[in-house]
Amino acid sequence: MDERFLKPKLVFSRCFYERTRYDGGEIKDEIIERLKPFVEPILVCPEVEIGLPIPRPKVHIIQETGSKRLIQEGTGLDLTERMRAFCKAFLETLPQVDGFILKAKSPSCGLGQAKFYREGRIAGKTYGFFAEEIKKLYPYHPAIDEGRLKDRDLREHFLTQVFALAELRILISNPSPKGLVEFHTKHKYLLLAISQRELQNLGRLVASGNISFKEKLRLYEEAFRSALSKRGTRKTHYNALLHIIGYFSKNLNRGEKLYLHHILEKFKKGITPLWFVRELIKTYALRFELEYLLKQSYLYPFPEELDF
Repeated sequence: MDERFLKPKLVFSRCFYERTRYDGGEIKDEIIERLKPFVEPILVCPEVEIGLPIPRPKVHIIQETGSKRLIQEGTGLDLTERMRAFCKAFLETLPQVDGFILKAKSPSCGLGQAKFYREGRIAGKTYGFFAEEIKKLYPYHPAIDEGRLKDRDLREHFLTQVFALAELRILISNPSPKGLVEFHTKHKYLLLAISQRELQNLGRLVASGNISFKEKLRLYEEAFRSALSKRGTRKTHYNALLHIIGYFSKNLNRGEKLYLHHILEKFKKGITPLWFVRELIKTYALRFELEYLLKQSYLYPFPEELDF
């Protein structure tokens, strides 16, 4: 484990670690297995937590006239209120966490892909009961399922969020003005790649002398989480990359400058992937020993072992 990175605290659907599926089956997801050594897990299976056995009859979401119910197949048992009460109690007493990795399509954990039924037929897709409560109580916490983790862009965005938020959690638990400045400085280009306005607003907040540090930190946390929940565009990334190369472009020869700008233009057109441009820039940061850039989370957003 790279010592530069803290382990994010993530809530996992328990079935990724233990045999808690309705049929008692095992889930082995390659990406989640690779993530496990780098995170601190908190495990939960809402269906087991409300007293259902393993194995057990399936449960289904039944939605009619705006009413959403959780009904057990075969028995007809209505588990709605039991499930809602558990989800609310669990999430309201949860320690500080950095994100959620949930089971796709599950009637409890599905992130918008859980089937719901009407008059005995599949009528559409919705959030599972647990996932729905997460959306309500943790609107700016990153949440993803194992299906979306297979998409490289979505996976990188999620990992970037949770590793940055792990640092934010430590800052909040051990607050200091110096620590806030260092945190903001480290994440400067990550924020710029999302939005120049977000970066400027957070920068003004850090520099402000008109409010107490406690209030400043509270506002910063809220704004930083909100900013990180957004994804930068190719245009905003291009802007951040231009700012970064300004640190060393004067030291490049003509051929190197031409090649670097050629790569940036290919990135701007959607031909060259962002990871390739970052790797190229890191070689220059290392070559010229640019410690300021080498500490930027934009260039090192998460452990390199997870860059696959």
